[in-house]
Amino acid sequence: MSEENNGAQPQGKQMGVAGFVLALATLIFSSWIAAIAAASIITGGSAWLMYVWLVLAIVSVVLSGMAMSKLGKTGGKKGLAVAGLVIGIVSVVWSAILVAGLSVAASAADTLGDSDEWRDAMEQLDELGEQ
Repeated sequence: MSEENNGAQPQGKQMGVAGFVLALATLIFSSWIAAIAAASIITGGSAWLMYVWLVLAIVSVVLSGMAMSKLGKTGGKKGLAVAGLVIGIVSVVWSAILVAGLSVAASAADTLGDSDEWRDAMEQLDELGEQ
């Protein structure tokens, strides 16, 4: 008798569900996490939270890929694992774009925050506003 006839789930089913849920969560909440990381940069902190989020997106892809492999060997249905893989790849790309943007913003904030040019430019804007 096969495992499916005994009522037991095929190997990798839980891993596929976990990969799908993690991929969906990283995609849905990535913009909120980026906003929190941007607020941290503005207040003088770092964007470490966005790096952790990128790692979670990568973990979702790995979990979904491993689930697809196990389900392929045991003959289980791979629907959630495939969906988790696709959503996870989109989430990794989107999170990488956000990390790159936040890195540029952090370096620009460091550069502009330390220079006298920033203060001079702000003073010129104030003078233009008064005229």
